[in-house]
Amino acid sequence: MDDKLAMYYKVLSNPVRLRVFRHIADKSVGFAPTMKDESCITEISRTLNIPQPTASNHVKALKKAGLVKSTSVGTRCYHYVTKNAANYLLDHTKYIYEQAHKNPY
Repeated sequence: MDDKLAMYYKVLSNPVRLRVFRHIADKSVGFAPTMKDESCITEISRTLNIPQPTASNHVKALKKAGLVKSTSVGTRCYHYVTKNAANYLLDHTKYIYEQAHKNPY
């Protein structure tokens, strides 16, 4: 089994962390500091109704796995899903989908 894929699935297996990841992914569309849609810890915490330390810890785990990166603008740090991670997950999900649909059952 692919260690990277296993790590991604393990990190995303936590339901709250998956919600944080989905929130960041939603806000990653067209991300640029001048047109940012809130993806800072304060906004993640408020939107998902979780404590800021919890949001911060989940973002830290996502960053450690390479699923998320951050950029600082002024005093805030904004998070976004990396293209490499998104493409990697998409490629492997497509493969699983294609293999499952080769099965006649």
